[in-house]
Amino acid sequence: MGDDTDLDVSFAIDAETVSLSPIGEYQVLDLEGPVVIVGDASYRVVPVGEESDPSEDVRELSVDEIRAALSELADNDDFQSIVDNCPTNTPLVYDDIDYLTRHLPTTSLQKCQKLSESTPFEKELLLQVAYVERQNSLVGHSDNVLEYYLEQRTEIAEKLRSTDEIDGDVERSFFSYLLLASALIEELTTETVLNELFREEARLDSITEHVRSMGHAKRLKKLCDIQILTGGDHGSLVEVKERRNNLVHDAQKRAGLDELESRREVAQILEQTDRCASVLLTISGKNIESVIAKRGCEPYIEHAQSEAVADTITTWEQENPERLSRLHDCERAALEEIRWDTEESDPRNNITEGFTFDGFDDEELYEILMEFVSDASQAFLDRIDADANESNLDRFDFAVMVLLCAGHSYEEIGRWLDTDEKYVQRKENVIAWRASQFEKDLVEEIPRPEGPTWPSDTASDDQDGC
Repeated sequence: MGDDTDLDVSFAIDAETVSLSPIGEYQVLDLEGPVVIVGDASYRVVPVGEESDPSEDVRELSVDEIRAALSELADNDDFQSIVDNCPTNTPLVYDDIDYLTRHLPTTSLQKCQKLSESTPFEKELLLQVAYVERQNSLVGHSDNVLEYYLEQRTEIAEKLRSTDEIDGDVERSFFSYLLLASALIEELTTETVLNELFREEARLDSITEHVRSMGHAKRLKKLCDIQILTGGDHGSLVEVKERRNNLVHDAQKRAGLDELESRREVAQILEQTDRCASVLLTISGKNIESVIAKRGCEPYIEHAQSEAVADTITTWEQENPERLSRLHDCERAALEEIRWDTEESDPRNNITEGFTFDGFDDEELYEILMEFVSDASQAFLDRIDADANESNLDRFDFAVMVLLCAGHSYEEIGRWLDTDEKYVQRKENVIAWRASQFEKDLVEEIPRPEGPTWPSDTASDDQDGC
């Protein structure tokens, strides 16, 4: 089969911009005795039964022994139940330990106190470590699947481009791709249902298990019922689910390609499936940075670019001091004031402030400037990611807020964020209730729902597919 010689596969998910959850960490250091550092908190570790009087010599446990004791907690059922009931994020305005002690069920806190009595760790440290483990357990679900999915997507696309026919190698790669796509969609659906149906204070382990036991079809239906999924996207996601089920349960059609006559048809299925995964990535808040960067309100864009430029200067002071000095010495450059047009795909050719180009012909300095702006543009996306993580709102709500503050219509925001415009209206209500001073400082004025919003007579009923 020799068709589709110049096959081009266009995917919806940009592997460079999709956001993975931050991995939590803790360190065990020797600072005149073993100390465990978790986030901004530090805990000096003492042997069981000792008092933590700093005047005493409590260095009976080595750093390696402390690390080993922390690792052993993974096999402790009580500790694991504490982990399972921890949240996956905490508001910026709270110290983690203050938030955690208010969030966890009484039984989990009692287990933490009891475990502290039989280990060299304070109860606060045990709780902080459990929180880190909970964050990383979440990373182990959709984020790990996403990484494998992107690798498999690249593999099947390359095989399609390099062959003239659909052979066994392509079929096996396609089967692996579809299984990973389905797994990714199911994980993201579970996360989104949990976030949207249960407020943070109710997202305990038993609720998570309840959502996981609902079944994928029911979870998709829930998301469509509340209109975070449009009827059209719901139908497409159901098709992916059915195609996956056919492959798994029907050995005669396991390759899934027996009725397809060209590589182009296979590529279309890949693109459709990737588009479905992209929708779930967006509404789960993992793929919002580029939309905010291009469509966000002016006060927020100014804040994020200013922080990104400052971060880039700090990085260059360590990694590229000579090049940074060249830019500082240039009278045309005001590095701290460099800004660019965020609606353009390449910021390097769209600098709007911070550099005077009239009559400028130094090619070497120009290249240094372009490299600086390229690094700053990546730091800009990183800043948006960090702000979304720190916000009192969840990531999807944060994106809706920044777009609403820019004056965009419900319909436009729904289109850009792969959701129904009615759900954007519902999110506007949530933002009015839950926005904190952190969000107000970023956007200056929180949008207020004003005036009733009735569906137009000509609006199509997109929910028929649910």
